[in-house]
Amino acid sequence: MTEQETYPEISIILPTYNRSHFIIESIESVCKQTFTNWELLVIDDQSTDNTAELVSGITDKRVVLHKTITRLGITGTRNEGLRKANGNIIAFIDSDDLWAPGKLEKQVNALEQYPDAGFCFTGGFNFKTLNEPLEFFYQPKEGLRYGDLFLSFFKAEIAATTPSFIFRKKYLEKIGFFNKEKSFADIDFILRLAMVTKGIILYEPLFYRRLHDSNISNKEWEKGSQEGIELLKAYKENLPLPVVRNAFFRRYIQFGEKYLKHHKNSQAIGKFLKAWPYKPLSIVPAKKITKAILYSLIK
Repeated sequence: MTEQETYPEISIILPTYNRSHFIIESIESVCKQTFTNWELLVIDDQSTDNTAELVSGITDKRVVLHKTITRLGITGTRNEGLRKANGNIIAFIDSDDLWAPGKLEKQVNALEQYPDAGFCFTGGFNFKTLNEPLEFFYQPKEGLRYGDLFLSFFKAEIAATTPSFIFRKKYLEKIGFFNKEKSFADIDFILRLAMVTKGIILYEPLFYRRLHDSNISNKEWEKGSQEGIELLKAYKENLPLPVVRNAFFRRYIQFGEKYLKHHKNSQAIGKFLKAWPYKPLSIVPAKKITKAILYSLIK
């Protein structure tokens, strides 16, 4: 066999912990890819269910199980996967999500079309029931976007979902691994990459994110929203002032709306008040505060 036939072009990293009820479906979506030159590194972070047993039973030799020696968490398991990766391109999938069969092939073709691009995202949607899309990451449209995408993250123009993302491994030499000390380590990693290379967005929905009660984002929404604010603070010196003001305004409004959704009206009002100085002439905070007060009276 030739080196091309034996050496994986793409290393796919799948971190997992106690996801036996979802993981086989996720792995099957990888095995159905029309692009076939890959390895799937399943990094089992000390699962206590039968996740490892299920993965060990898979006969596809491209699927390789690695067990961590100690609990590393999501960031640590991704770094463990990066250390073990053999491919020239890195992809990620979570153990409860799915890919469309053509995802990798279309992303590899895009990177070949734009050799200066170091990474590529796709569109996608959230779902609870298979084949029943909920929120789409982008308004349904065709085509792609290529270029310098760093500022676009702060303009809310990009859905920075790690399982929709692939990048050229060579850029690890410039940006390093995921920073376990940073909040939002996945977004921080992507932002560091976007600072040193151009990127591509394929708007076609090729990644499907499963929503369920044990999602980290669902369980830790308050912490996640605050970390989003902290991430913006960390990068604000790299951004034009209008982008900073708009980004903080949007973040605090969204944070307040999440508090309203969880019936925490006083906390919601606090976040809407924090948003106001960034756009003093906007009536949006006033409308949101009024809404929160009405909710309190009704309750």
